Amino acid sequence: MPVQKTTKEDILLRCWEVINLHGYKGSSISMLAKAAGLGKAGLLHHFGSKEDLMHAVLVFSMDFFRDYVLAIADDEALPLEQRLEKMLRRQNRLAKIDQRGCFFTNVIMEMGQEGIHNELLMAFYDEWKQVFALLVGKVMPEEAAKEQAYLMLLQYEGAITLYKLTGDEMHLESFVGRYVQILTSAKNQLV
Repeated sequence: MPVQKTTKEDILLRCWEVINLHGYKGSSISMLAKAAGLGKAGLLHHFGSKEDLMHAVLVFSMDFFRDYVLAIADDEALPLEQRLEKMLRRQNRLAKIDQRGCFFTNVIMEMGQEGIHNELLMAFYDEWKQVFALLVGKVMPEEAAKEQAYLMLLQYEGAITLYKLTGDEMHLESFVGRYVQILTSAKNQLV
């Protein structure tokens, strides 16, 4: 039987799944290597250390999020409200995986005080906020759109927290409905 080659992307996806489920500190090198279909030495050969692997997993997950969620903002084939709703629903779909919530916030909550990946995470949150601001900015003045984008991220993380606590998807659905309505109202005021 021929040996199947594992790609770096496959390794990162499998490690992301383990870290999303168990957290960084709860994920041993053995667990990560087993999930990736490698030995510990093989995994460390690719990434050098667990911390370097975590950095690579963060970059991989951010790229995935950009492609899966944030890119929808540029889909001009969809009306503005549908773009926002599709983005928010995809965010929620990711948060519902094993009821884990937002991977990036989970990493911040676990590792933020150590400051190891804070710059990378802050840059990503700024990018996420800018995408929301550009979308909302199509129907609001620039400063109001920036403020609304900031509030969206805060309220999204609040909805995620309550969802993780209760398991009630209503918190996520309410968030989507509220922000689609805010965008629709702002658009209607322009007309």
